[in-house]
Amino acid sequence: MSFKKTALRGLAIAVAGSLALTACGSDGGSGDGGNVTLKFTWWGGDERASRYEQAIKLFEDENPGIKVQTSFAAFPDYWTQRSTDATSGELPDVFQMDASRLLEYAGSGLLGGFDDYAGNQLDTSQIDAELLSSGEANGELVAIPTGTNTLALMYNPDLIEELGLEIPDWDYTWDEYFAFLSEVSAAGADHSPRVYGANDPTMVWWLFMQHLVQQGVEPFSETGELNFTEDDMREFIDSAASLRSPDDQIFPAERVEQLDPLGGFTNGEAVMEFHWDNFIHNYSHDLDSDNVQLMPIPTGADGQKHMFFKPTMQLSMGANTKHPEEAALLVDFLINSPEAGAIIGTDLGVPASAERLDALEIEPGSLDERVIEYQQRARDEGYMTATVPFQPEGFGAVETEYVEVLAKEFDFRQIDTDTFVQRWFSEAGNHLVR
Repeated sequence: MSFKKTALRGLAIAVAGSLALTACGSDGGSGDGGNVTLKFTWWGGDERASRYEQAIKLFEDENPGIKVQTSFAAFPDYWTQRSTDATSGELPDVFQMDASRLLEYAGSGLLGGFDDYAGNQLDTSQIDAELLSSGEANGELVAIPTGTNTLALMYNPDLIEELGLEIPDWDYTWDEYFAFLSEVSAAGADHSPRVYGANDPTMVWWLFMQHLVQQGVEPFSETGELNFTEDDMREFIDSAASLRSPDDQIFPAERVEQLDPLGGFTNGEAVMEFHWDNFIHNYSHDLDSDNVQLMPIPTGADGQKHMFFKPTMQLSMGANTKHPEEAALLVDFLINSPEAGAIIGTDLGVPASAERLDALEIEPGSLDERVIEYQQRARDEGYMTATVPFQPEGFGAVETEYVEVLAKEFDFRQIDTDTFVQRWFSEAGNHLVR
């Protein structure tokens, strides 16, 4: 099936309309001449790096007076590096921003504003106003969204078939999901290498956010206050307790460590993994298979999924840049250029720019088509009924504490649920701005 441009435009409008997003100059050169070097960095894997590098080459060809130095890192390392850059006053001219860190960086005066360049070097008219507002902080536009995404369950149909099993249908519940993980782990016990269902889903921060939304809870207030309790977090973590005992049916932490930088799913030793839908590109690349499929999150207790769209990621410029006009030109190219879009596809989400979305040529059976079809079907099925949770200043720090610190200790069975919850709430008190 191929998508017509009008269908793509309709999807973009529908996605943007479902978002309820809130986010609380430098001396420059000229893009008309001279030799300017911009530093541009992002998080992601080799597949994203390849796409960006090809797009950057096109940008340099069209702007011979501008050279772009590129770099990238995995998500946790990326933010460690940006923290070092911020301390030394040497943030890149252009860098990927995440809504979870936006208020932190903007509130510290680390981001350059785009308002002076909108309509000139940077065309923002192609982005839905509500989606564009996700990049505002303190009344100033400091981040430009690249696209939209939503949570998905990636699965490996070839491996599932090899085990003699069938994936649940789209209306599956959390109980059915846990039951399927048990079936996979049992069927894969004699497989070489052994196959498991997945990593521990309760150690995924955004699944906890989604769980709260399914309970009718807006996780954070706009002043950074928690709208959930220790019992809420404990209940979520303990929902997978049956998979941990008496025999552990969750992909083992020791094996995760051995496989790094791959994981159980991308090494063909787990059949599924939750992530944002646009990550299908990285999964397909690492697994070396085009047959990675998408399905929605499990249905909540009320029979609804309460899914939401969010900005995939954003592009910002450091307040310290000496070349804000050229930086804005680079952002404009990466956001709006149909040529760049043909290279990047949906790796950065379903494109935010209507012009680029209209120009996107979707190959039948491609990963790009899979992402767009997935979002369209989730909308048509009535799953997209919630709004993305507000991400207050400090959100990124408490997410990191959950995923990078406590989850690793929990996965190695070094701490129990009570300790996990107590330590997270203690750290949240230190990081969240109230």
